Amino acid sequence: MLSIITVTWNSYDWLDLLLESLERFTSCKYNIIVVDNSVDPIKLDNVHQIINNENIGHGAGLNLGVTHVENEFTMFLDVDCHVLCYGWEQHFLNLMNEFDVVGGKGVPQKPIRPACMFMKTEIAKKYDWQATPGYKGVRGCVPGTDVAIGAFHQMIADNVPIKLLEPNKSHYESLNGEEFWIDEKPLIFHSWHGSHLAERQVDFPNDDLIQDKKRLFSQIPWRIL
Repeated sequence: MLSIITVTWNSYDWLDLLLESLERFTSCKYNIIVVDNSVDPIKLDNVHQIINNENIGHGAGLNLGVTHVENEFTMFLDVDCHVLCYGWEQHFLNLMNEFDVVGGKGVPQKPIRPACMFMKTEIAKKYDWQATPGYKGVRGCVPGTDVAIGAFHQMIADNVPIKLLEPNKSHYESLNGEEFWIDEKPLIFHSWHGSHLAERQVDFPNDDLIQDKKRLFSQIPWRIL
């Protein structure tokens, strides 16, 4: 029913957290496609792993991942995201009766956040998620040329029904990031710094909450409501 695509570049600690959250909290049938741009790839179990010989970038990685999707719905999740409650995907699926794309709302120069995008697979396969020729995920790119921006404007021109989710303040006091909610329920956490740290080959943040997965997944009441 659902394919989840993430792109990683030396981000295995974040990826491990994302994969465990999906395993714990996803209620529908799904598969995971990991597009791996890492310098020294680690073999992963229970996912469809696509290993590249070079870092092809985030947008090109999403394009590659989409070619392997066979399910009706596709979700892009950044590697530094994780899901927050059981059955999170049902809230997105319910919106598919009215919309073709549900994504996180960004800033004017980046109106949609590919960190969190749920869509019909026919839409995922129709558009080019790479930004502009030559863009390979380098920070500080020209405003308006980040991943998925070109696709977003093309979808608007094609009158694709899109719903943008307002980002909400994170429940984590010790982690910088945002949450995406539907029906006043927090569903996705997106770190603001996770992939930046990985790209600079900085170690996973030394945060007790993140490191203690038992506490992270079991002892925070708002996560399991």
